[in-house]
Amino acid sequence: MTLPQWHGFVDPVLRIMSDGHVRRNAEIRNAVADRTHLSDEDMGEIMSSGEARWANRINWAVFDSMKAGLLVREARGQYKISEEGLRRASNGTTITYQTLMEYEPYRQYQARSSPPKAAPAIALQVVQPELTAGAESDPSEALELSASQLNQVVIDEIYRNLMELTPDAFERLIPFVVKALGYGTDREDNLKPTQRSGDKGIDGIVWQDALGFDRVYLQAKRYSEGNNVGAPEVQAFSGALGQFRATKGIFITTSTFTTGARAVARDTAHYTLILIDGQRLASLMFEYGVGVQVDRTVVVKKLDQDFFDSF
Repeated sequence: MTLPQWHGFVDPVLRIMSDGHVRRNAEIRNAVADRTHLSDEDMGEIMSSGEARWANRINWAVFDSMKAGLLVREARGQYKISEEGLRRASNGTTITYQTLMEYEPYRQYQARSSPPKAAPAIALQVVQPELTAGAESDPSEALELSASQLNQVVIDEIYRNLMELTPDAFERLIPFVVKALGYGTDREDNLKPTQRSGDKGIDGIVWQDALGFDRVYLQAKRYSEGNNVGAPEVQAFSGALGQFRATKGIFITTSTFTTGARAVARDTAHYTLILIDGQRLASLMFEYGVGVQVDRTVVVKKLDQDFFDSF
C-alpha cells in the first residue's frame, strides 16, 4: 500500500483512542501501524532527518488532533480522547483534515503556521504547493520537499552553465570533477589534461596513486542537447583504453548516450567503463560541491519528547 499522508492517520488515531484509554505516543504509533496494516516497506521509509516517515506522520496526526480539541494531553507525552473527539469517532463518518478545519482553534493554529506574507518569492513558490493546502504534508516533510526543489533549481543552473562552456573548457573542467568524486591523489600532476595532438582519444588522466601505477582515463564531449553520444564514439574510447592498457575509463558528455553506446560500455570485459550524461554530471557536481557554494545554513530543531517524558 502507499503510505498515507499525515491526515490519513487522523481517523485511525481517533478510532484507537475512542476506548478512552490514556496512551503514550509510541503506543499510539504502534497501534495505528497495526490497524492500518503498514507493510515493512512502508515502515522502512526514512526521512532525511533520520526519522521513520510513518512515525513522523502519525505524530503529526496526533498533534493536529490535539490542536483541534479531539485529543487532550494528559501528562508527559500521554494522550486521551476528548468528549468531542469521542463524539466524532462514534458517528461513523471518516475523520479527515476537513473535519479538523471545522474547529476554530485548529483554524487559528493553521493560520499561525502559514508562511509569512513577507517571505521571499522563491520560498513561497517552493513551499506553497504543500503548505497552503495544509493537508498534503506535515511541516517537516514540506521543509524536506522545499529543500529538494531548491536543490533541483541549482542543479538545473549547473547544467545550463555546462552547456554554455566551450568544448575545450568542458574538457579542462572534467578532471576537477573527477577529483572531487574521490579519484586521484595529492601529487601536483594528479590532474593531467592530455595534449590534443597526441591524446589518442583521451582527454584527461587522473592518477590513483602517488607513483602513477593506477590511472583513470577520461573522455569528455561537450555536445548540445539531442546530439547524443553513440556506440562508435564509445567504441573508439574503449579502443584507446586498450592501447593504454587501462583498467578504468570515464566517458562524460553534456548530452546523453544512445542505447547502443550504453551496451558497448556494459559489455567491456577487461576494464570498467563508466558513462555520465549531462544531467547526472550536474547532480554529481551539486552533491560534491563543484561549481557551487553554500548560500546559507538553516538549523532545524525538533521536540525531544523523551526529555519531557522523563519528568
